Amino acid sequence: MKKKITTPVLAGLILSLIVIVSSLVTYFTGIYVESWGYYIGLGILTAGILWAVLNHAREKESNVTYGQLFAFGFKVAAVVACITILYTLLSGMIFPDMKEKILEISRQRALAKPGMTPEMVDQSMEMFENHYTLWIVAGIIFFDLFVGVVASLIAAAIPKKNPISPFDE
Repeated sequence: MKKKITTPVLAGLILSLIVIVSSLVTYFTGIYVESWGYYIGLGILTAGILWAVLNHAREKESNVTYGQLFAFGFKVAAVVACITILYTLLSGMIFPDMKEKILEISRQRALAKPGMTPEMVDQSMEMFENHYTLWIVAGIIFFDLFVGVVASLIAAAIPKKNPISPFDE
């Protein structure tokens, strides 16, 4: 009986569900308004990609190359980014107060920066508010894929690799 191998889509789906649950926990506990709250999701994403790549190498019995493991990890990150974008768009409709709180916190942080006048803050906040969804989606794409690349590079280097050469068969 052939051993079943986890696909990047399945690993990404499982990891996405974990990230979404952690996001809901941070929302309902109010942690999402803290500056460090976003890093919880990135930490989970990093650990999840590490697990997925190491698990994939184990399932393949180390018959993999560095490039295959990196590609697997990046595919997992891409799936997570896509599902996270869909969740974020839905959560904006389900929790409309989240956008208002994020905008208010952003305004307060901008006003606290030296050299920022209230007019400059108002202008930048107006642009941020008008393109809120675009900025959030761009941030998810950039950060999730950046973390995915870094975690995949690291995770692909960890397991023992013993690829089967086509000449061995």
